[in-house]
Amino acid sequence: MALGEELVKAGYVRPEDVDRALEYQRASGRPLGECLMAIGAITSEGLDSFFNYSVPPVTKIEDTGLNRFFVLDLMLKIMFSYGHETKRAVANEIKLPLAIVDKLMDLAYERRLVESMGATDRAWLTSELRYGLSEQGRNAAVRALELSNYAGPAPVTLEQFSAQVERQRIINDRVDTVRLRKSLSRLTLPPGLVERLGPAVNSGRSLLLYGEPGNGKTSIAVAVADSFEQYIYVPYALSVGSQVINIYDPSLHQPIAGLPGRRDAAAGGADLMVQAEDPRWLRCHRPIAITGGELTMKMLDINYNEQLRYSEAPLHLKAVSGVLLIDDLGRQEARVEDILNRWVFPLERGTDFLTLHTGKKFAVPFGGLIIFSTNKPPSQLVDEALLRRIPYKFYIGPPTMDEYIKIFREVCDDANLVYSQELVDDLIRSFYPKYNLQLARFHPGFMIRHIMASFRYEGQSAQLNREVLFEAAEHLIVKD
Repeated sequence: MALGEELVKAGYVRPEDVDRALEYQRASGRPLGECLMAIGAITSEGLDSFFNYSVPPVTKIEDTGLNRFFVLDLMLKIMFSYGHETKRAVANEIKLPLAIVDKLMDLAYERRLVESMGATDRAWLTSELRYGLSEQGRNAAVRALELSNYAGPAPVTLEQFSAQVERQRIINDRVDTVRLRKSLSRLTLPPGLVERLGPAVNSGRSLLLYGEPGNGKTSIAVAVADSFEQYIYVPYALSVGSQVINIYDPSLHQPIAGLPGRRDAAAGGADLMVQAEDPRWLRCHRPIAITGGELTMKMLDINYNEQLRYSEAPLHLKAVSGVLLIDDLGRQEARVEDILNRWVFPLERGTDFLTLHTGKKFAVPFGGLIIFSTNKPPSQLVDEALLRRIPYKFYIGPPTMDEYIKIFREVCDDANLVYSQELVDDLIRSFYPKYNLQLARFHPGFMIRHIMASFRYEGQSAQLNREVLFEAAEHLIVKD
């Protein structure tokens, strides 16, 4: 569902407001949210409220969008795999409210899949009654595991996932100059780069960073990702029909603590919390995923595990609503043309198509910022026609003399070393010409880290002198 439809459905604007905003958008080229604010249909506070909404809680099995026997089998697999005996333990694993687990356990009891095992020492809580799988239940769990070993949080449906991604597209998170400058403040950048980056970042389109190695392209991309402030919701897993695709990746997604909740008055004073959000989703920072020379075309589609009999989402699906950095473009086994075509078209359409191991194809929204980075001249990678499909291109070159000196001062300050302009002038005047070496933005930090390691090894207090500086600089050179 498009943003305008979502806003109308949520009662923030009227259909005629969206029509007027779309006309304004065609003339201005600005994002729809900004157009709605420009015509006075919604305030910035109202738009922020819409984007920062909580995923609604689920109170009954039907709210999950999943077949109740699919969820029942999932509960049986969890009990079989982890030995959970209480409803509370099952609820924590399956990421569904106790009320739903209670209904599932009743269903399992009616079908003689579980049997009562008495009470725990907290018998006054119905959630602390113990249940075990009957022989019939164990057989049912084994049969379910033969179809899929997935025994984790209940997945969200494709429809629910698509609607949520539409709502939290990265283009809805406007990055202003203040936020971008703050994120890039630790970097010494060429003049005017921040002002040029701003429109590119807010466009939600792809951008290319190119230039000689060691001048901060990856650092810029990571800082750009940090400039986004809105949180998003990431599901543990996605269900497409009966197939489960794992989405949540702890190495990629950073959950935000402090989910809202309220006491359940029906619990009779118990310490049960009814979450105000659907627990199948994690509230996270926008992710940044980085892949480099290891990228293959196979990694860009769903990975079905034959042993586990469920799938892992490709990296770009895990990074949806965030930033995906394709680093070292040109070093991959896959052809650059194939990689670019794989990303550029979904970016233009706003939709990607994936294929399950069963052959079923399905559409998912594509709403992230794709950043390409390369050390090679772009003209050597692909032809001009394909390069035109990447609308924003930034050359990140070596530092000027003043920029190099500024970087050197900053890294010395960070290391609590006394900076010496005389020593740096000597380095630039004698060492760099000797080896025909070009200045690079990473050089000062590289040398200072070597100096600090050397003094730490000797057990001495670090200080900057010609001997240690030039010795550290030698590590920049590979001699024949």
